[in-house]
Amino acid sequence: MKVKTIISDNQPVLIEGLKQVLCSDERFEFHVSACNLDVNWSDAIHHYQPDLIIMELKTPDADSFQVIRHLRKLNPGARICIFTRFEQSSLAPQVSKAGAHGLLLKTATIEELKEGISQILTDKVYFPFAFEKARAHSDETSNTGEPLLTKREVQILQLISKAMSNKQIASQLFISYQTVSVHRKNIMRKLGVSNTAGLVRAAYDHCLV
Repeated sequence: MKVKTIISDNQPVLIEGLKQVLCSDERFEFHVSACNLDVNWSDAIHHYQPDLIIMELKTPDADSFQVIRHLRKLNPGARICIFTRFEQSSLAPQVSKAGAHGLLLKTATIEELKEGISQILTDKVYFPFAFEKARAHSDETSNTGEPLLTKREVQILQLISKAMSNKQIASQLFISYQTVSVHRKNIMRKLGVSNTAGLVRAAYDHCLV
């Protein structure tokens, strides 16, 4: 089975490692092209017509998941595999809802990578065991689970984790104090915390700092 594949990542060594893993799997004949995360996806999809897209998830926020939705529209037939270092339980249902067919951790073994990609290519989905429960209950937790943060909310959360006040954040981001206050309240509501300590803890839990 021939599989035209795009690997999108900003680490050349990692891309080369993935190529070797794919080419060592005798069940498939991979034809791999690599690109960085800033690629013009419309041009790349048109040029390569991939069967499989393996892409890094830099930050688990709304903008990242919008890229997945965009890829599904550009090539509905391509299988999308997210390759990430993030291990929070909310990630699997989020990428699944965005349209990805599987998620692989950068800490996975070679055999786990092969198995995951094999599952994805045979019209199945694949998520590591740690994510299965969250994915299975994604529908019932969609309103109460860990929601997506916007790009601006991620920025503000990162600055809060640096012990910056609302006034300092407003000055750095060139927005008003009131806007920062509103964002801060929204972040606390989404993450289910009630104080600054909880926000800082959430920033570390989500690997944002």
